[in-house]
Amino acid sequence: METKPVSRSGARWVRSGLLALLPLLALAIHVDGQRYDPGLLDFKNAAARLSPVMRFFPEQMAGLVRLGELKRFTKENLHDYVNGHAEYYLSAGFGELLAGEYGLAAEASRPRVVVDVFDMTRPLFAFGVLTGESGDGGQEVAIGDMGLAEPGGLRFIVGPYYVKLTGFVPDVPLLAMGKELAQTMGQGNKGSVEVFAFPAFGPVVATKFIKEKYRGVAFLNQVVERSFRIGEQIVPVFQVMGSATQSQELEGRLLEFLRKEEIPVERVERADLAIFLVRDPYEGEWFFLRVGERLLGVFGLPLDVAWGPLQEFVAHDQKKDNGAHGSDRTAPGTAGVPEPGGWTLRGGSRSGDWRVSALQ
Repeated sequence: METKPVSRSGARWVRSGLLALLPLLALAIHVDGQRYDPGLLDFKNAAARLSPVMRFFPEQMAGLVRLGELKRFTKENLHDYVNGHAEYYLSAGFGELLAGEYGLAAEASRPRVVVDVFDMTRPLFAFGVLTGESGDGGQEVAIGDMGLAEPGGLRFIVGPYYVKLTGFVPDVPLLAMGKELAQTMGQGNKGSVEVFAFPAFGPVVATKFIKEKYRGVAFLNQVVERSFRIGEQIVPVFQVMGSATQSQELEGRLLEFLRKEEIPVERVERADLAIFLVRDPYEGEWFFLRVGERLLGVFGLPLDVAWGPLQEFVAHDQKKDNGAHGSDRTAPGTAGVPEPGGWTLRGGSRSGDWRVSALQ
């Protein structure tokens, strides 16, 4: 049987037909692709359900129920939730945020309280955000590691978590909700801690955390500064925590920096302590020393005036180190509760007495 060759006109017709089918095939694929399970593509809610922070949001607390799904925000989309303020959290060590709404079941569209839990990745960073956002406002409350209440709001920290509760109706039970959250969050949240205590130089004006470049010095990072009022003078005192080796290395770097800047430094010794007096043309006269695992600096206060509170502080630190195993590690003048590896702040950091916070 002889096969007839396909004519050129027939081949053109076949190709034209196939080309005409392509848009129809594309449309069919597109339509089929729209058939999906919404639950599979609800990435934000799915991510919130997978986050370990979700366990801190109970279905109900203090008579209010959780309304709807939790919302999760990361470094990539935090601006969607706190537009204009996201950079503050991002620069402070932010990891993730989960937000939940609570109210009455009969008023599902009208939340009475919004709970925001920020994972700041380290207790020290959470402390920095709490003190940085609160400024000098807020009333201290015994909740978590440190808590501050204000009209219509409550802020506190537990380990690396910074928690904000915002009320939208009068007399909402923020404190009761906060205590329930803090108790849940504290379970299993151990880990290592750093202790920030200060000599009792006088009434505390402010406490703040500086993450980087304290007073413009590139290697002075993760600094806690507390300002005291002594008469009419405000005296800033700073410290950096680390291991004994790290504190010694930091002391060496600071001495080398001052030497290169040609800033006069005099070493004096008191009670087996090496104290460095600095005559700084920029910062005025100040001094610094190592106390255990911390580097401590005092601005604008003569050593003779500072020596009494400083000596008491050093004595307590040495006593704490000597009795670290099985001893009561609560600092004098606090209502602190002994914890493994350090103290936990209970009740405030703004009085003139010793105040201690468990931070990492």
